[in-house]
Amino acid sequence: MERMRVDRRGRYRYNQFLAWLIKILWSAGERLLRTLLLNRRAPEVGAVYRDVPYLPDARRQQRLDVFLPPGDPPWPVMVYIHGGANHFGDKRTYDRICKTFASKGFLVFNANYRLSPRFKYREQLCDTAAAVNYAFRHAPSYGGDTSRIFLAGDSAGAYHAAMYAAGILHPSLASSLGSEYVMPRESLSGLLLFYGVFDLTTVGDSRFPFSPLFITGFLGRDPEEFRKAAELASPIGWVTRDFPACFLATSEIDPLHSQTMAFAGRLAEEGVEHELLVLGRREFPLTYHGFLNFWFSRGSRLTVERSLAFLEGCLKFRT
Repeated sequence: MERMRVDRRGRYRYNQFLAWLIKILWSAGERLLRTLLLNRRAPEVGAVYRDVPYLPDARRQQRLDVFLPPGDPPWPVMVYIHGGANHFGDKRTYDRICKTFASKGFLVFNANYRLSPRFKYREQLCDTAAAVNYAFRHAPSYGGDTSRIFLAGDSAGAYHAAMYAAGILHPSLASSLGSEYVMPRESLSGLLLFYGVFDLTTVGDSRFPFSPLFITGFLGRDPEEFRKAAELASPIGWVTRDFPACFLATSEIDPLHSQTMAFAGRLAEEGVEHELLVLGRREFPLTYHGFLNFWFSRGSRLTVERSLAFLEGCLKFRT
């Protein structure tokens, strides 16, 4: 028994080391990639406000950027949450994506949050909830209309967006997570969920690289606590017929493809309005996980086009 505990501690330390090594390498590569490629040829917007703290004593990662559209307010509001397996990623990598939506008339808040393995799911979900709460409370001062708010995100960001929607529908979830959800349900007009994670009980078995490592870093290593956390913090388990309308995008070669398909199936079971875009492997061969960032690809352009049509439909419905 003692040897098993020692072996388990050894594996945990190795996994921690590996997670930090991946974080360092990813961060360096991400900075270079966003400078040389991902944020090139971004559309013009009205104004940009950088590194706005969304909490009174905000850490470096508890800040957001605000993108104002051209033209006159009031504008519908979008909060964008970045991906990165809950371990890495940065809002600055998504400048071009956020400017694309801002150029189409949306006031966009682009949020960072604290990351694993140092910070687990409760801290991260509290951060993203605080960022959305800030957007809801302060959007009018930027010209935003808080009766028309959308949440958007890719990969882990899609997970966080879906969890916020679940939190405003289920007070028991908010209480269990220790998060505050101040936006009323009627203000949340819809979600954009790009190749997200929605079932933490199964994502460790996916084809996503290092998935068991990342999900353990996010939820913890104790088997029983892991099981409870995975059940509590999976958006797929909180879907009801009152869930907001959703646009979901995935591709057949996305290693998290099954996560989106399962979530779409759950939405259908509950009768939730949703649109599902699945990019085929033959027609769109460059649509591995993260394809939204590759703005020059056909798959990315089609996804943006379809998501904008979804947003327009939601706005028409609300009027």
